[in-house]
Amino acid sequence: MIEKRFKVIFLVFLFLLSSYSAYAQEGRGQGRVSGTVKDESGNPIEGAEIRCESLEHNLALKTTSDKSGNWAIMGFGRSYFRITASKKGYFTSETRMRLSHFQNPPIDFILKSVESTDSPTEESVEISKELFTEATGLFNEGKYSAALSLFQDFLERHPELFQIRINIGNCYREMGEYEEALAEYAAVVEKLEEENPDLKGNRYAAQALTNIGETYLKMGEMEKAQPFLEKAIEIFPKDHAGAFNVAEIYFKDGQIDQAIEYYNLAIQIKPDWPLTYLKIGYAYVNKGDYDQAIVSFQEFLKLAPDHNEAESVRALIAQLEKIKKM
Repeated sequence: MIEKRFKVIFLVFLFLLSSYSAYAQEGRGQGRVSGTVKDESGNPIEGAEIRCESLEHNLALKTTSDKSGNWAIMGFGRSYFRITASKKGYFTSETRMRLSHFQNPPIDFILKSVESTDSPTEESVEISKELFTEATGLFNEGKYSAALSLFQDFLERHPELFQIRINIGNCYREMGEYEEALAEYAAVVEKLEEENPDLKGNRYAAQALTNIGETYLKMGEMEKAQPFLEKAIEIFPKDHAGAFNVAEIYFKDGQIDQAIEYYNLAIQIKPDWPLTYLKIGYAYVNKGDYDQAIVSFQEFLKLAPDHNEAESVRALIAQLEKIKKM
């Protein structure tokens, strides 16, 4: 049984390696991701810039949202990306996730208006907008130190908009000053808890906790990262991409049962997303549960029969069926 299991895992490894190699060098491929941009009242925001930047390759793609708030970016391969939505007069929203060179989950941004101060003068609002817009542009250009200075200036002018500390933390994180980044994210969570101890459904809290987890990952501290990522999902359970990303972390760390748990959560949130069935199939193979692996792979093929990896998955199913009969 051990010999058969090793054989299957080795076959899966070769399959993953071959499917990845075509896209790894340049970071480009046939990947596509889409979503929406709306304000806090649910109104679509037209003209928001969406930037999709690979953190593993020298690749940055961008687009703008249409009058319905919809956007789409294509032309990338499998990589870990930072995706941001920004527009003058709004706080920038950011998420990080691993995107595939095939179907990816939609990413929906909600932008908070910069004008939500108590009683600003028209002049102060314009100065604040300019500060925020310039800081966001500098951050997108990779000029993190300069962006940090402007974000801090903005916070001094509008301390009530403490959520800007997420942006400040992002600057520290990209500069490699992880302890400072963690302190900024934690301050946002603490302030939100003061306003309402029940953080359920709070996107800012979920974002800050996610960033804490990702910062720990950058520091190589997996055990510290996991509870924050899990807490972010607990607070904002509709985020299937978050559940999927936690599953990927567990899978990479060899914690297969936990990976399966979070892949299943992603499936519950979005049952029509093929990628989760593909990945949970690999997890079941590693666990030695070939029956469930086959079921998962078949569901993947049902949802994406013409996918560019479909034939490889069909071949893998056939191989599993043969091994089961040994």
